[in-house]
Amino acid sequence: MNKRRIGVALIIISAIIGIIIVSLDSFPEKAIMPLLVISGIVFVSGIVLLNYKAKHSKRDKGNFRRTNTRSWGV
Repeated sequence: MNKRRIGVALIIISAIIGIIIVSLDSFPEKAIMPLLVISGIVFVSGIVLLNYKAKHSKRDKGNFRRTNTRSWGV
């Protein structure tokens, strides 16, 4: 799996876990906040992995051209 798919999977999983934590009343109140913090960290890391592919793509680096390759006299 590439980083983009892992990022999407992390976002979906953390959203589902967050909704479950908020909706269920059977969790003790002391356990709700740490679980929401962990779910938030997973959500943010999913967003970072989702955007990592766009910034560091090998395909885009191949089309890069240097602008300063010609000499001044030509």
